[in-house]
Amino acid sequence: MGKNNRKKNKSGSSNKNQQPANDAAHAPTQSSSKQVQQQQQTTFKRPTLTLQKRNELSSLISALLEIGFRQPANPKEEWDQYLEIQALLHRAQILEAPLRRPTSNPSVEARVANIENFYRWAAKNGLRYEGVRITQFQGYELGLEATRDIADDELLFSIPRKLILSEENLDLENSPAQFGSMSNLKLSYVLMLEALKPDSFWKPYIDLLPEKYNTVLYFNVKEMEMLRGSNALPAALRQCKAIARQYAFLYNCTVQAPRADKFNPMGQAFKEQFSYELYRWAVSTVMTRENMIPRSRPLNAATANGGDTSQDQPDNIAALIPFWDMANHRQGRVTSFFNVGTQEMESAAQSDFKAGEQIFIHYGDRANADLMIHNGFINPTNPKDYICIKLGLGNSDPLFEQRAKLLLLMQITKNTDLKVLPPPTYISPELLAFVRVFNMNAQQLEHWITSERAMDLLHIDCALETTLESKTWQYLQTRLMLLLRVFPTTLEADEEQLAAYKKGELYFCYVEAMVLEYRVLEKRILAAALEYARQRVKA
Repeated sequence: MGKNNRKKNKSGSSNKNQQPANDAAHAPTQSSSKQVQQQQQTTFKRPTLTLQKRNELSSLISALLEIGFRQPANPKEEWDQYLEIQALLHRAQILEAPLRRPTSNPSVEARVANIENFYRWAAKNGLRYEGVRITQFQGYELGLEATRDIADDELLFSIPRKLILSEENLDLENSPAQFGSMSNLKLSYVLMLEALKPDSFWKPYIDLLPEKYNTVLYFNVKEMEMLRGSNALPAALRQCKAIARQYAFLYNCTVQAPRADKFNPMGQAFKEQFSYELYRWAVSTVMTRENMIPRSRPLNAATANGGDTSQDQPDNIAALIPFWDMANHRQGRVTSFFNVGTQEMESAAQSDFKAGEQIFIHYGDRANADLMIHNGFINPTNPKDYICIKLGLGNSDPLFEQRAKLLLLMQITKNTDLKVLPPPTYISPELLAFVRVFNMNAQQLEHWITSERAMDLLHIDCALETTLESKTWQYLQTRLMLLLRVFPTTLEADEEQLAAYKKGELYFCYVEAMVLEYRVLEKRILAAALEYARQRVKA
């Protein structure tokens, strides 16, 4: 699925929402004016929590922070921490239920109904597009459709900076200084502030966003457990832990911080309405839809980091780009660029599209594990997919220093993640070189350290002693076999289930089907590499 399940500031559109205030200003009598004021107070009355619930939340926040900074000793402890975090977040969501913001996009149908209002807002503020429209697609929710034949490289649309939401829309004086240079966190915070404003400039855009996503932040325990044994599980658990820690951090530096009393009215609303559900939605929106654009103005270093001038601020910042982010992903080439001269995001067609076809853009070369964790979809035909093997040198190895030195000559770190690739490559050059070095004796290490051709170790046809090459491929064969055995199910069993699901003989929800197919794709890569290693051993 695409970004809709996966991957900037004036007040021109707020007049309509402020109409009751204008009516009150010209009211003929004092009594009617008071009635309007009472109506406004009723309309904008914010939900609150009791002191007892706030105290319980504070205890949950402390527990989340404690777990969030605790390093697990092994995979079992990492899983146990995930379960503990999920239990704490579940309790927090129950306590925070009254704080949930009202939305006008609770379903795909509601989002579709908001499209015309989005068009009016975007066109009024400079969006230029032709031959493209937002519509609903089966299996994708919303996407972009060609309304006429479009040629490869033809300009699809231009989006001015005025419509782009970024950290530059953040009021630094009324925002937590602890954000530092974390652009993604700043953007999530800006989005939450705007989502809570009834008269936000970006309301037509926010009303078009999904209410929830299929990223791992929305997985339940059963769905996460389906990733047992996979390359993606550790990264998924780390992601969930990091977001829970950030939620607790934000709670402490906004809701509980004394300086929150100095916030402007919008900051006070945030202090009262911030919740895990709001943060999970905002950070998922940013993860699935962000793009990097250049800053529009230089930073004042003294204020950019809350007075800390020691950190360098990046030239590019994370941004949400209305209309552009309705396009779903298909492998190809990047055709979206920010035009510094016109201060617009421009996107061209990455291929020919016929009228009625969905227009796709390329999000970049990313593995399916990354797409699933951060975007909530996978690409079954992903030519850039890979599986990571974590390898490292043991400090107790008497040849540790020599191995580390040789790896460094090839710019490979002594503890790293190395890639198993789809056919026809199978084993990445870095993985092959690491395993070769790992299996060398002292004499072989000395030879390659002093050689001018150390980089040859990265090549599949590097001339090596037969014994060393045999040990290298035997090691890879054993490691790949172990990676497949760690799964609770076999490749054949998963393929059988997936085939039954696609025939309609088995029911899975979207996330369960995605995880099952991801598991099949990962096992196929490992199985193909294992067979390749076996053939090399025989040779």
